[in-house]
Amino acid sequence: MALDTNPPDQRSEQAGRPPVEPIDYHAAEGIEPPKEDTRREWSLVGAGLAGLVAVVAIVVAVVALASSGSDSGATATAAATPAAASHDGQDAAATAPTLEDAKGVAFEKFQPVDPTLPDPVTKVEVDVYQHVTQVSKDLAPTEVWSFKVNGVEHRGTGASAPIVVEEGTTVDFTFTNGGTKAMKVDMPHALDFHSAEVDPGRRYADVQPGKSISYKFEAKHPGVFMYHCATQPVLMHTGAGMVGMMVVKPKNLAPVDRELWITQQEFYIGEPGKDADMAKMNAKQPDVIAFNGFANQYADNPITVKKGEKIRMYVLNAGPSIGSAFHVIGTVFDKAHTDNGVQSHVQTINLAPSQGGWVEFTLDEEGTYPFVNHAFGDMVKGSMGVLKTENAPEGSGHGGHAGSDHGAASDDAAAAKADVNVEMGEMFIKADVDRIEAGKRTFAVKNTGSTTHGMAFAITPVKQSGGMLDESALQSKGKELSPGESEVITADLKPGKYELVCFIPGHYAAGQKLAFEVR
Repeated sequence: MALDTNPPDQRSEQAGRPPVEPIDYHAAEGIEPPKEDTRREWSLVGAGLAGLVAVVAIVVAVVALASSGSDSGATATAAATPAAASHDGQDAAATAPTLEDAKGVAFEKFQPVDPTLPDPVTKVEVDVYQHVTQVSKDLAPTEVWSFKVNGVEHRGTGASAPIVVEEGTTVDFTFTNGGTKAMKVDMPHALDFHSAEVDPGRRYADVQPGKSISYKFEAKHPGVFMYHCATQPVLMHTGAGMVGMMVVKPKNLAPVDRELWITQQEFYIGEPGKDADMAKMNAKQPDVIAFNGFANQYADNPITVKKGEKIRMYVLNAGPSIGSAFHVIGTVFDKAHTDNGVQSHVQTINLAPSQGGWVEFTLDEEGTYPFVNHAFGDMVKGSMGVLKTENAPEGSGHGGHAGSDHGAASDDAAAAKADVNVEMGEMFIKADVDRIEAGKRTFAVKNTGSTTHGMAFAITPVKQSGGMLDESALQSKGKELSPGESEVITADLKPGKYELVCFIPGHYAAGQKLAFEVR
């Protein structure tokens, strides 16, 4: 197939657009520039110095980056930011702001993302838009930078639509950086295809707001690839949402009954409604790790499938920094095609940041089948969903959030009589009120999760011993509830600050608690 060999500036001029400047792609991807490239080197240093908070912050951040070996090309920006917690939990991370902290901040309403894989195309038009949205329903909104693909936007989430082509296709590609004022773009961006074999210095050039670049490339290699912004520092742009999936379908791929796409993505929430938190990015401490741009969206609203049908799920770990162990509870993958090879009889696929693949399986019984990041410390940050068969019995399997209403926390009869309705799941506690008058009060508690939970009251500050709740701190302790079980707890409460807690070992430490006030 004939490929477009014109450099990007000629293509842009032919289209009536101003030429774009090529980038030093090695620096953009965090690779040390050659020693003789002093102009680029000093521009990076200057960018970092312009944003210094303090000399101490520079030293701490640079030393931390040097010792970790991460994103050396982003040193200038990282140096301007105080260190936060690492993913290993070595330091205390900044607490994610909640929705309560975001009063007065305007943001987009959540819109569910259809996980059905789109049909293959040959022409791809990608645009950039900046928007303020939630990425978890309990946390403050954040500004996200997203990609619009062939007219498809996912407002109300941090997701970017997948690009699907067939192996051997010549892709006619145009990238526009904020084509209209409604896109609200105010900085340069670029786009890097992991599926293409092109000169990155020209093709992945920074594009100024309102400008475009066009070229063609042949999709020679089948697989699930990442596309992302390549503008320096790459960590900032990918950590603020600029990632997506490109599927190159192999020739003669056998048909299946259903094809779904799942992109795992991290979010680092800063001040409500403002930029993502760069310090958290450098520390690899995400607030949210979501599937398709919004935490637990497919757990709250399961994906309906049929018993016995052949399902193919295309999975990408877009990172930018945390790994993924993708697993569907209740089944075994018949085949898994990933960057790590082709395997049969697979329980979990392990994907480093930027790796992808697809898995094929059937669900042999009616039921609810959660799909999760099996790194559970990351899963509880939002990387969980549910496949639910059409005739699944209520409360079946590992239901997770499946079938729950998040506003109805107990059986109707108990909820009608109780003063407070409480719902427990992985790893959360929710209540329909956060304060109540002192005295004898009833709490209707329901476990909508996939594992055993149990509620108790604890006066703050809550006593702990060795990371576990101190039994002496617990009051009006309920019983251990299996998935789907309910109970009503009666408590004689005195005025004060409390927490509703799960007393199952390890659950409180994983975040299963809720502030509660008695007046």
